[in-house]
Amino acid sequence: MAEKEGETEKKSEAATAPTISDQERDWAQSALADFSKQNFGSCLQNLGKLESVRPQDVKVQHNKAVAEYYKSELKKTDQFRKTMNSVCSQARINIEDFDSLEDVEHCVIYYNQAVLLYHLKQYNTALKIMNKIFSFVEPMEESLAHRVCLLLIELHLCTYQPEKALTLIAYIENQFVSTDTVITSEKDMKPLEKEHKEKKPVSVDAATDAFRVKLLQYRARCYLLTHALKACKRELKSIVASGGLNLSSVFLKANLEYLRGNYKKAMKVLSSLSQNNLSFKDCGEAPSVHFYNNNGCIHHYLGKPNLACFYLQKALLENENALKSFPKADSAEPYSGRPLYTLGANKKYELMYNLGIVLLHAGKAQQAFDCLTEAVQVFHTNPRLWLRLAECCIMAHQSNNESHFDIPARRKDLTQIIIGSGLHRKVILTSQLSNDSKYNCEGQSYAIPVATIEFAGLCLRNALLLLPEPQTEEPVVLSTEGTDVPPVPTHPGKLYAGPSSPLSLQEVDSLRCSVLAASAYVSLCLGDYIVALGHAQMLLTQSKLSGVLRMLGHLYCAEALILMDKISDAVDHLNPDLISDLSMMCPSSDKEQEKEKTDIAPEDVKPLRSWYPTSLHTAKSVMLYNLAVAFAIRGELDKAGETLKQVWANRNNVRDVPIHVIMLFLYIELQLGHAEVARTMLMQYR
Repeated sequence: MAEKEGETEKKSEAATAPTISDQERDWAQSALADFSKQNFGSCLQNLGKLESVRPQDVKVQHNKAVAEYYKSELKKTDQFRKTMNSVCSQARINIEDFDSLEDVEHCVIYYNQAVLLYHLKQYNTALKIMNKIFSFVEPMEESLAHRVCLLLIELHLCTYQPEKALTLIAYIENQFVSTDTVITSEKDMKPLEKEHKEKKPVSVDAATDAFRVKLLQYRARCYLLTHALKACKRELKSIVASGGLNLSSVFLKANLEYLRGNYKKAMKVLSSLSQNNLSFKDCGEAPSVHFYNNNGCIHHYLGKPNLACFYLQKALLENENALKSFPKADSAEPYSGRPLYTLGANKKYELMYNLGIVLLHAGKAQQAFDCLTEAVQVFHTNPRLWLRLAECCIMAHQSNNESHFDIPARRKDLTQIIIGSGLHRKVILTSQLSNDSKYNCEGQSYAIPVATIEFAGLCLRNALLLLPEPQTEEPVVLSTEGTDVPPVPTHPGKLYAGPSSPLSLQEVDSLRCSVLAASAYVSLCLGDYIVALGHAQMLLTQSKLSGVLRMLGHLYCAEALILMDKISDAVDHLNPDLISDLSMMCPSSDKEQEKEKTDIAPEDVKPLRSWYPTSLHTAKSVMLYNLAVAFAIRGELDKAGETLKQVWANRNNVRDVPIHVIMLFLYIELQLGHAEVARTMLMQYR
């Protein structure tokens, strides 16, 4: 779980002004002492005295604004922002222009602005400010320098740049940390101590030790984001040895076990939080929300989607109850009425995203669609979310294809009605085995969020537009400032996929293949055969294509070509030898495979939901059946019949072939005039 940085800092640098008197120095020191003791009323009195004799002093005005903000328990955020704008105007500072920062004396004002933006989830802007402030870190006052470094680490983690955060942690250790010097600081700041493996420090106070543990936690979070699980395990051992398992450490350890595939162990670690009494008002986050959410994710990967839904719904309820503990925001002052550190604590849309994914795997397409349409209002720049929405629509259109391979259960579907009896009995065959008719939505705009095939096409177009071009090394940069959307990562080789971590280039390639396959299927359902053929052909040109998607690509190409009356071209795609495996993972490089072996548990590659055909033998049977269809349409009934006999003779069991094989066999025999053979087959499987 992410930890919040220290709140807005109070500075009393007026005492260092060249013309300050002894009386003014006493007032400034008393104000600082009162602020440190959280006696904000007395602090404001001393600052008022300073203001009366130094009305134009920007530092006094700034410190007074900070003290008033703390006195309000950090609840009057809108008023504080207005006051800070006034202070900036008086100091002739343009807070929107980061390049205008040229004086180290003004760093604290910019730092406070960055803290506000951090809690408002405007991470990109806050990071730009902090990068500028960091250029002044050498001449900066030591306590503020440590705060700047810590906030910069947090922002790098929030923007999914753990490598930069690790570099910054190493810099802090080398430049700012000393084990024989105790650094005093304010409320949440703790001095940083450099670790020495060979010799122990002479003396370490409690604050220094606690700050060292916090740094270890930051490093552990970096390792989790980079999937350096062995290194993360070492860091967690150091954390436990230093101070035991606290709230953050428990979540880190549970996350580690989750990524290693030890789901039951992760649940056991999370269960230790049951006695935790931290409240939402105290820490700015509801531990119960994270507890239920994490349990939901674990049960999802254990293949228990219904139980995962239960936990995620509990998380949503806990999130709602936590937000109800504060008054509703006023439209005039949307950020006031609740402490600053609770403003970004609403996890509704992240939970809706998780719940939608779990419901989709549970086969509840309509409920999943409703949840994901909530999430897409915030995470609208995530191409994978648009694919999931399209998958909800596809599942609502056709939930699965398993029933096609259950011939005993589908026998009754072969006939429509039987008329008469005895010699005069007539059997009327069904006109079609498929009952698909849901995609037709006449008179309704495709843009209306309804779980239809038409809307699926719109979602897939959005997904394709958000994906970078193949072989592109740079990410797609999209602006998300002023919303609850986490920022688009600016580091190369990644693609934004909030609320999840950014997608690597390999994951982008895999996502593109999935989008193209779904687009081809949806286009076929809508009757756009030329568009479907284009998507399917594009799918087959992808360099990293799984066995399952390769099979679908050939099938969709063949179907589109048949519907366009290009049978000969379709036959080329229906060669069973084109299918060599049914792997669901895209092929990866040797380096990626080595990383998977060392850091990722084997259980992680197991599919969460079964897919038909389930064996290579069945897949080849499906290809041969479609090949027989192509021959039948071209009028080569004998060749079609021989192909079907090959399918039937090579089956291992009755579930190796779809029910459509029997229907096509009946059609061919009737066309050849073999009514008795067709009647015998029908009586056997009717």
